[in-house]
Amino acid sequence: MSKVVLVAVLKNRRDLSCLLCEKWYRIPVDKCPRKKFTYLAFFEPAKLPGQGGRIRYFAEPARVEVKSRKTLLPAEKDSEKKYFQFTFDCVKKLKNQVKNKNGMRVSFGFTTLQKLLKAKEVTDLFDVAPIEKLIRKALQLKELKAYPEYPLRLSATKRVRLDFAVFCRKGALNIECDSTGWHSTKRLIIADKTRDRDLRKLGWSILRLKEAEITGNISKSVEKVVSRVKTLGGIEEPKMALQDENKKWKS
Repeated sequence: MSKVVLVAVLKNRRDLSCLLCEKWYRIPVDKCPRKKFTYLAFFEPAKLPGQGGRIRYFAEPARVEVKSRKTLLPAEKDSEKKYFQFTFDCVKKLKNQVKNKNGMRVSFGFTTLQKLLKAKEVTDLFDVAPIEKLIRKALQLKELKAYPEYPLRLSATKRVRLDFAVFCRKGALNIECDSTGWHSTKRLIIADKTRDRDLRKLGWSILRLKEAEITGNISKSVEKVVSRVKTLGGIEEPKMALQDENKKWKS
């Protein structure tokens, strides 16, 4: 049986430096998956330098300790928030980097060492259909303007990426493609509900499409989108101010 690998995210250059130079990685205690794993693999988002949107490195933890944020990152403001610090004797580089060609949104997820070593794309790790890609193509065929991976500020400190944003005359629509593997755990279900509530407070309408209905009947899924857009008065381009605000985050 192949060993279990937890795919984690390097959020910024500091995380990448801590991994490669100091050989450690942190996960908040309250967000760390409960399932046991042997290795950590590290996803680098597109915003990181070089060719982001890929997995290049993996490592087997040699030690695990619970430490406060101010102990791990003394240059930051004092914080007593607790983290698991995973320390590595060696960080290994994959022979072939695993690319995120379909723009899949990556957070914590489990795969196996066998899949990691053979994978060419992120979707190969989780046995999931590239459902966002299917919806994107179907919407293009309908000539329905949608913005994939749309960045949005929910508050001064909270930011999210929407699978698709569609701007209509009576309000904005968020289309989410819920894969079975990523949206079935209790923690993620709660997180989805919280995010939907925050979006509705900002005036957004939410449409969630499940993987089974997208792969089973893509036409019906797209018709749901078309119907919701009609309810919201049809397509209208977003205000430039909103676009400019989110470009700051993309850069």
